[in-house]
Amino acid sequence: MLDRFRTHLARFIAGRFTRPHMLIVSCCLWLASTSSDIEEKRRCLHTVLRLDPENEPATLALLLFDLHGPTS
Repeated sequence: MLDRFRTHLARFIAGRFTRPHMLIVSCCLWLASTSSDIEEKRRCLHTVLRLDPENEPATLALLLFDLHGPTS
């Protein structure tokens, strides 16, 4: 995930980023993966899905939260 973020960031800085919202998606996925706060994780994942409704990692993570409850 960090590699994807770095790639998006490098393209953005170089002016070759054709989908700037994907930088936000990468940032939110990274934040969700590093945060210890469950609600922050959920907010980040919901932001990802608003920007990229077919994002599989965010969809799966939210499904796991729903299946295992707020302590997972």
